[in-house]
Amino acid sequence: MSKEEKKNILIYSFSGLLLLSLITFAGIKNNSRKIDEVNVEILEQDGIFFTDQLEIVDLMTDKSADYVIGVEMGDIEPKVLEERVESNPFVKDAQVYRDLKGNLQVRVEQSKPIARLFINGKNDRYIDSDGRVLPINAKHTARVPLMETDFEFGWENNLNESTYGTQVFELLMYIEKNEFWKAQIAHILIKKDGEIELYPQVTKQTIEFGMPVDFDRKFSKLMTFYKEILPKKGWNTYDRVNLKFENQIICE
Repeated sequence: MSKEEKKNILIYSFSGLLLLSLITFAGIKNNSRKIDEVNVEILEQDGIFFTDQLEIVDLMTDKSADYVIGVEMGDIEPKVLEERVESNPFVKDAQVYRDLKGNLQVRVEQSKPIARLFINGKNDRYIDSDGRVLPINAKHTARVPLMETDFEFGWENNLNESTYGTQVFELLMYIEKNEFWKAQIAHILIKKDGEIELYPQVTKQTIEFGMPVDFDRKFSKLMTFYKEILPKKGWNTYDRVNLKFENQIICE
């Protein structure tokens, strides 16, 4: 090995050690900095906020029992703070991280209700876009279809706890993802035998949907009913439309 090569190795080694020292020093210095501010960003859901900055900070500080302002960054445990924020059922995900300015950044993704479950006028619940069962929020009301059951509520935490619940959830998501049906379907009744009736926002017909399966076929027939039958026969001619039978639309 030549002297020039040895010299280059020494230079690179020294540079590497210097860089490592600077990074270590910066990390130690950053950890010793104190939190000056807490900045909370809450992502809205259709213009609705089910929580606010004060509530998020209250959750993070365990109702002011565990302060974050003035605490050194090295003493902050983001994972613990995220778990506290996510204890709010309307918080789907929370990200807590520290920036280089001495601030604590909190990014909150809210749960998105897609239906309101109504059981005998009591124990109302929301169903969110993950199928989770959420309590009613006293601060805000989501404009979502009302879902009523003729039997005792059977899902504890999530509709996907059962095969039938998964089918109902898939029906709710089908409606949620289609702008027309989302605007048109106002009320969903789950009968004791598991069959479903839909009640529209605009027209007066009861829609006999049957079991929560074959969504494309049934909603396609319902669209045919709206586009081709009602304009010819009159919007209030029929009281019921049955979509349960293949290749048939039964109007009464």
